[in-house]
Amino acid sequence: MEEVASSETFSPQIHVQGFVDEAIKTLDVSDLYSKREILKSVTYAEAMNVSIETVDELKSVCSTQTLKCSLEDIDRDAAEVPTGTELVTLGLRKRYLDSKPNINKNCKFTVLSWNQEHAYHNVKPPPEREVKPQCAVLQVAVFHPTKRTMRRRPGSRMRVAQEYRVLGYQKLTDLRDAITCIADHAIAGEYSERPCNVPDIRAKDIYKSAYFFIENVFYNDLRFEDSRDLSREVREWKQNKHEGKGSYTTKNMEDVKFNDLHIRLGYPYLYCHQGNCEHLIIFKDLRMFHTDDCRDEGLYPLMVDRYRFRRQMCRVCSTFTAKWVTYDDQLAEESPCFFCDLCFKALHYSKDLTKLAEFEAYPYVDMGIFNLATA
Repeated sequence: MEEVASSETFSPQIHVQGFVDEAIKTLDVSDLYSKREILKSVTYAEAMNVSIETVDELKSVCSTQTLKCSLEDIDRDAAEVPTGTELVTLGLRKRYLDSKPNINKNCKFTVLSWNQEHAYHNVKPPPEREVKPQCAVLQVAVFHPTKRTMRRRPGSRMRVAQEYRVLGYQKLTDLRDAITCIADHAIAGEYSERPCNVPDIRAKDIYKSAYFFIENVFYNDLRFEDSRDLSREVREWKQNKHEGKGSYTTKNMEDVKFNDLHIRLGYPYLYCHQGNCEHLIIFKDLRMFHTDDCRDEGLYPLMVDRYRFRRQMCRVCSTFTAKWVTYDDQLAEESPCFFCDLCFKALHYSKDLTKLAEFEAYPYVDMGIFNLATA
C-alpha cells in the first residue's frame, strides 16, 4: 500500500491507547469536559484588591445578559427553530426544514439532515448507558466497494459510503456490524421460473465471514460456527510470492478493541466481506471524548454521514423502485433491464404465471433503501 499512498497524506503510526494515556497526562479533566470552576466574588475581590460590592457591580455591567436583545429569551437548545427569530439564517433554516415534508422523494439530493452528527447531542441517556470518561473517539470513513479493472473509467472516483464515530473501548465487531453494504442484502439465485417463491434469505445470512486489514494484521470475524478465515489465501499468496519480506498476522476481531490498534490517520486500510466485496476504510480523526459528543453509548458506532443513492426506477412505469433485473430479455430493449414487481409480472407472465418469453430474472435490491435510514 505504501507504493500507492503518499506519505504526505497520512500521519505517523499512532497507538490509540497510548494517545489516550498521553492525553490524560497532558490535559486536565476540565479541558476534556469543559467544566469551569465558578469563583466566588470574595476570591475576585481579594485578587483585584477591591470591595465585594465593586465586583458584584462589574458582574452585572459585564454580564452577557446585557448583550441580549428582547427576543433572545428563548431556549437555544430547542429541537426546533423557534418562530419570530430575527436572525435571518435561522429563518431560512426553519423555512428549509418546514419544506422537507413536501419535497419530491424522487429527488434524492437534499433529504439528508444536515445536522445528522448533532442529532443526538442533547439526548440524556440513563446512567448505565453513559459513555465512559476519558475515552478516545475515532472517526472512520468507509468507501464504496470498487471493481478491480485494468483501466479506470472516465469520471470514476472513490466515494465515501458512510462515516462513523466509534469509541476507543468498543470492539472492531461493533463497527463491522454497523457497516451497511448492498452486497449483504443481495438474494442469490435465478427465479424466472418461480417469481413468487423467492426466499427471504440474504447474503449476510449465508456468508458471515469478514475481516479488517490494518497495519499488516488481519482481524477476522469468526464469531459464527460456519465462519471461515477469508485471509488465509492472501497470507499464503504473500508467503509464496514475497518470501522473506515479512508476513501477515491474524487476530480475532471480537477480541480487539480500537484502543489496541496502531493506526495512521489518512492511511487506507481494508474491510472485506462476502468473500470479495472490498471497501477501503480510513481513520480520519482521533481525539478525546468531550461534552459536545453524543453521550449515549448505545448509539455508537454513530453514523455522522452517508452517501445518498438515486433510486433505480422501473423501466416501464418510471414510478416505483425496481425489484427485478432481467438479462437477455426478449421483451426488453436493454440488458440488464429493471422492473418493479407489478410491471415485471404483468409483462413477462400470463395469469397462471407461465413465462411469455426467454429471459433470466434476479431479485434486485435497490441501494436507495439505505436512504430511508437517515431521511
